[in-house]
Amino acid sequence: MATNLLLGFPAIPTLSVSTSFNQTASTLYPYANLFGGNQTDLMYLNSDVTGDARFTFDVGASGAKADFLYIGRANLLQQASVGTVSLKANSSDDYGTATTIKQETSFGSVSLDGPDSSDYISIFTESSSYRYWYVNYNSTAGSKFPHSKLFFGKLFDPGLDPNAPASMFRLMSDGVKRRGSFSFEFTWDGMSYAKAVEMYTDFYIKRRFQPMILCTRSWSNILMGNQAIFCRMTDMTLPPRVTDYCDVTATFEELI
Repeated sequence: MATNLLLGFPAIPTLSVSTSFNQTASTLYPYANLFGGNQTDLMYLNSDVTGDARFTFDVGASGAKADFLYIGRANLLQQASVGTVSLKANSSDDYGTATTIKQETSFGSVSLDGPDSSDYISIFTESSSYRYWYVNYNSTAGSKFPHSKLFFGKLFDPGLDPNAPASMFRLMSDGVKRRGSFSFEFTWDGMSYAKAVEMYTDFYIKRRFQPMILCTRSWSNILMGNQAIFCRMTDMTLPPRVTDYCDVTATFEELI
């Protein structure tokens, strides 16, 4: 049975040796916000554009694969007349001949996810490896293409699901947030040493500057009924049980 609970971060944007954008983002709401910060850190264009807003990512000759696409505050794109979202890839830098990895042609009416029903998440069959990756938004009216996050690439699969029951609770609101944020503590008994080190390297070491998502393939009760939660890892322990296996405990706090 496939692992249900997975972890993700802006894998391909992070791997990229160069990136470009065919529009001009606002200096107050810059392009870089799509890959870090909180959900309130948005990206806007300087002025309204009708048609395409396209991001290009070059990951280098080694290439990269993808099996998910996550857009934070995708509801803002829906409200801004974005009707189609496309994820494409190619071995050469040519969008016109690129392979379509994922496309939502009715993005304006697609159901969204997350605690505020504002985020888009799609988990799909792992792609082939490509050097050049493209995310294209198409708007049928003038739009500044506002949204919060753009993550895609390969999800981290721990190789097994956490123990049940997990610890899930809401943190108290500090009076500024709209609501208390979710917090989760999961324990994986017998995670392979290689997977534990990968989780530590990709998520724990980078926890202070790289946000992430928790997501599920199907059964979402473990995330309080949400398929995706935008969050950060706040703590992790991985004492080895035997040479090749670890009992891993990690805590995640939703970022609002």
